[in-house]
Amino acid sequence: MSEFNICGVLVHAKPGHALQVSQQLEKIPGVEIHSLTDDNRMVVTVESETRRVIGDTISGFNKVENVLSASMVYQYSDTDTDTEQEMSA
Repeated sequence: MSEFNICGVLVHAKPGHALQVSQQLEKIPGVEIHSLTDDNRMVVTVESETRRVIGDTISGFNKVENVLSASMVYQYSDTDTDTEQEMSA
C-alpha cells in the first residue's frame, strides 16, 4: 500500500528576500513554488509519501533564512487502498 500526501502552504518572507527564499525552498525535495507575490508571499506545495516527511518539511521552512512564517492552508491524503475501494464500488 502506498500513500500520497500533498499540502498547500503560505510562506511569508522578509521584505526584499522573497526570491532568495523561493530559491532555497525549491531545493527541498517535494517542494514546488506556484506563486510569488509583490508583498513577499508565496504559494507552495509539499508532496510526499508520508505525513511525517510533510510535517518535517513544513516545520523546516521556518528555519530557512529570511522566512517570517509558514502556514499550512490545505492538506490531502490518499492511499492505493482508498482508490481501489472507490473503483470497485
